[in-house]
Amino acid sequence: MKRTETTRFGFVSLLAAALILLIAGPVAAQSGAFNEREIRGYDYTGPYAQFGVSIGEINFDVRGFDNDVAGGFTLGGGYRVLPWLAADANFSYLAGEADARGSSGDLDVDAWGFTFGPKIYPLGFAKVEAVPHFIQPYALIGIGGGEAEIDDSSVEEDYFLARFILGVDVWATDHFGLFVEGGGFATSEDDIEGAGLFTVGGQYRF
Repeated sequence: MKRTETTRFGFVSLLAAALILLIAGPVAAQSGAFNEREIRGYDYTGPYAQFGVSIGEINFDVRGFDNDVAGGFTLGGGYRVLPWLAADANFSYLAGEADARGSSGDLDVDAWGFTFGPKIYPLGFAKVEAVPHFIQPYALIGIGGGEAEIDDSSVEEDYFLARFILGVDVWATDHFGLFVEGGGFATSEDDIEGAGLFTVGGQYRF
């Protein structure tokens, strides 16, 4: 993937995020948007699904390579079991390029990971009235595995990983919402230290 393609991918990711927001507006307007009396907030328990677009950086610690910005997506879902706790599963993918020193071109890089773990909503403990219940900050820790590689090189590693995320859910209706989150991955391999990423997307709860 050349630099222009990486830039284009990043632009497409941001455009997809903008489209999610544009779609959310009319849907919310027709459905009593942000009406706290019609949104269950922390009273909701049940399954949910998410899709987001991401931008970040895969952190290779390999001599002769410099990291560059990567774009990608996340697929997630889980089950809200308590007002303050959900069991969350996530698949994340990033693709970009690495600058190869002494080479006339860049090399394609990509990384993916699947994790599972608790998603904690701290305001769900006490249901703080000062913050509308359709705005729900969270912290997430997931563990799992994944793979990263630099094409046309010897770097290709499978690894154990841990995912650390801070974010916020914003529910426009009882079923449809947005989320924004940031954080990263830490891996068990020295050559691939992990990845940092920022994600925005939409979600649906059933």
